[in-house]
Amino acid sequence: MFSFGLAKTQAERRSEIIKLLFLCIILGISSLASYSCAPTGAVGPSPENNLFRSEDYIVYMLQNNETPAELAEAFLGGGEKSWVIEEANAGVRFGTGNAIVIPLKDRNKGGLSAAGFQSIPILTYHRFAENCSSPLCMPKSTFELQMRYLKENGYHVITAKELLAFLEYRQGLPQKSVLITMDDGYRSVYNIAYPILKEYGFTATLFIYTSFVGVSKMAITWNQLKEMQSEGFTIGSHTIYHSDLTQPKEGEAEPEFMARIKKELYGSKKIIDQKLGQDTYIIAYPFGYYDQISIQMAKKAGYKMAMSVKRGGNPFFANPLVLRRDQILERDMQSFISRLRTFNHISLK
Repeated sequence: MFSFGLAKTQAERRSEIIKLLFLCIILGISSLASYSCAPTGAVGPSPENNLFRSEDYIVYMLQNNETPAELAEAFLGGGEKSWVIEEANAGVRFGTGNAIVIPLKDRNKGGLSAAGFQSIPILTYHRFAENCSSPLCMPKSTFELQMRYLKENGYHVITAKELLAFLEYRQGLPQKSVLITMDDGYRSVYNIAYPILKEYGFTATLFIYTSFVGVSKMAITWNQLKEMQSEGFTIGSHTIYHSDLTQPKEGEAEPEFMARIKKELYGSKKIIDQKLGQDTYIIAYPFGYYDQISIQMAKKAGYKMAMSVKRGGNPFFANPLVLRRDQILERDMQSFISRLRTFNHISLK
């Protein structure tokens, strides 16, 4: 990338800008190749820093060691979009005198490229403790190591709403995106996982079955859920009683079976909506079991996303009502890392 020194004359700067735009047009520089190079007029709010601006991107000269988050706040409407600037300027040092590209339009909502397509892993946990014996319990120290790995290796923990926008082809996501989910509603999610997630600036989606909330010291409370909700955590349904939605109970006739499924799906949403003042749009099928009846009834109940526990990632063309998740049951880091596949390599040429 070009480095525009502060001591250079206007003529020298103009010459380098022309070279930069010429390379954009002729050679297709990676950071600029997807954007129009034709000027469209007015310079943005910082004329001393904007070297070039079109409807599609800005070529911006750093003067005060601005960070990607600060630039995203100024030009993209929020610091949470800093990844857009970081990925457009891979390998570029953010320092005074350097020119960077600020994309103004989302050009790759589906994460497609000639090499393949983006896939979003969804990680699933249940409960936590200082020491665990059950595979459904994650030791505190191991969970902390896993979250530290995500942070130190550039993973972006996204929200359920961001995933929904990606699946509906409305919004692109960072290349290394991952969603964290936690099933059932154990209080250890609040006591152990919640502080660790906050330490690393992460959130998660909690799937609760409403009959369990607040019934014992093992269960999370509605007040704790409200607190987590206020901190950006998503609260979804796991039905009322965590019962299988695909098989009748012993002696249960067809009409009673259908009534039970409807109550589990509609009733849990209504309870959560009333308790937390929200429109619950996401559910995790109990045991990960689903069939066409439960899928269609979940859709009619108002859920926009529903999750199984079938392994694998989720491209933008995945069915949002049968999303895949990986249960994190093993404690070794290699197994955890193997669940973080964020790209499917396949030639699309």
